[in-house]
Amino acid sequence: MSQTHPLFRIEPGIPCQDAREQASELMGYVRELTILGLMDEKPMMIWASHYLSAMAKARMDDAELGMRQ
Repeated sequence: MSQTHPLFRIEPGIPCQDAREQASELMGYVRELTILGLMDEKPMMIWASHYLSAMAKARMDDAELGMRQ
């Protein structure tokens, strides 16, 4: 059975609240990049926002997991 390793993970000892705040900040950047990409017709900005949103989601998911433990 093959296991995958998470690309983004909160390091032990980092408070979950800090990770959630960083994820929130990333989502703010996602919003701005998406709007700019649409207005300026720059798909590269939209792809960047897509990847940033995946990073923010991974951080939120890991923080949620940490808060349950």
